Parts: sequence; C-alpha cells; structure tokens
Amino acid sequence: GPGAGNYALASTTAVTTANITAATLTASVTAASKGYDRGTTATIASCTLTGVLSGDVVTCEGTGTATFDSAAVGTGKPVTVTGLGLSGAGAGNYALASTTAATTANITAATVTASVTAATKGYDQTPSATIASCTLTGLLAGDVVTCSGTGTAAFDTASVGTGKTVTVSGLA
Repeated sequence: GPGAGNYALASTTAVTTANITAATLTASVTAASKGYDRGTTATIASCTLTGVLSGDVVTCEGTGTATFDSAAVGTGKPVTVTGLGLSGAGAGNYALASTTAATTANITAATVTASVTAATKGYDQTPSATIASCTLTGLLAGDVVTCSGTGTAAFDTASVGTGKTVTVSGLA
C-alpha cells in the first residue's frame, strides 16, 4: 500500500502450518458371474481406481464384500460391493470417494438331470409310451423342483418285448 515505504520486514522468511488433504479416488469394480447356489454371495473379479497420480502405487484392497441383489438366476443382476479399501505404498495419500461400488453380473441356472420311468403297456401296434414318473437329481438342499410338461415318450419299436428302450423328449 501507500505506506509500505515506512516499514521494513524484520525477516524475509516466515513459518506457519497448513494441511495437505488426501486426493480422492473412485473405485470401479466388476463381479464374477456364478452358477445358482441359493446364495447371494458374489466374488469381486476386479477393482480399478480412477485418480491415482502418475508414479504412485495405490491399489484396491481386496477386503470388500460383494452381494447379488437376490439368489435367483438372471443376467445383468445388480451386485453391491461394500468395504472397499486402499493398499500400496502411496495409499496414505489418497481416500476413496466411497467405500461401496455397484456393478452387475450373471447367475446361471444349476444343471439337473431328469430320470424317467415309462409305464408298461399292452401291444397296440404303436410305439407310443406313457411317462410313469420323472425325478430330478442335482437339486440343492431346500429347493423344491419337479419335472414339468408332459414330454413325449416312445418305445424303440411297436413290437412286444421286455426291457425295451423308451426315449423321452420335451421334458422341462
């Protein structure tokens, strides 16, 4: 100002304090698809960070928990990841914008095997057969699933015989 000439600094240096705050990072995750297992637990397949400065070593810490929105089979199912953290030599210089992230993954149907029995019939000149029962193996404990649909059953020939092969198709 205009009176500056009337003063002289006792020292041309000074000491004070201030803060350097952590740089904010954003985590993006992917989750692995899985087969139906009655559970909602998901597996984190990858985690990438946006905002790490060149030369710094910072990675996602693998302690997050991933959860599907439901145990039901589906594609593009929402997955929520919580408990994300940072690791690496430069981790102390950064903070996550959020310790949660969202992604999608698939739950594919579990495979089951149908076992059928055919009813014995009297000779009638046709190879048509009737399904007597259908049971499924490979079901997970607690699930109730049955064969649905009538399917089509046929003996290999219309001739009389024992232990004849019956082919069933169209089961669901």
